[in-house]
Amino acid sequence: MKKLVLSLSVLAVLGLQATDINTNMQTMRDGLLEIQDGFLYNNKDAVVAGIKKIEKANEIFHSKEAVEKYLPKEKKKMAGVTLLSAKRLNSDLEAMNAYISDNKMLEAAEIHSDVMKDCTRCHAIVRGW
Repeated sequence: MKKLVLSLSVLAVLGLQATDINTNMQTMRDGLLEIQDGFLYNNKDAVVAGIKKIEKANEIFHSKEAVEKYLPKEKKKMAGVTLLSAKRLNSDLEAMNAYISDNKMLEAAEIHSDVMKDCTRCHAIVRGW
């Protein structure tokens, strides 16, 4: 009986971790969509709100150890590269925010493509593209 309870506890924790990363990735996607809609509909507030969503979701990738926690076992050796992508994402989001503050929408939109590249770099590692 104790083994069953322990096994269920471990599975629950592992399930929560998977849910956390899935929820986190959905939040990042929602932020990207909000940014894109903000550019398409000339809504700076939406762009800024999308940036904040992505920044908040990206907080979980604050160290190599934190990144390793979410990588598949065979990809853990790539944690440093993945962490670099997370840091690059933060930098690009800061730059986009600065351009928005200066009312330089074209420059901010150009940074949006860099944000997409940051996301894709990490996904390339995790998904083995």
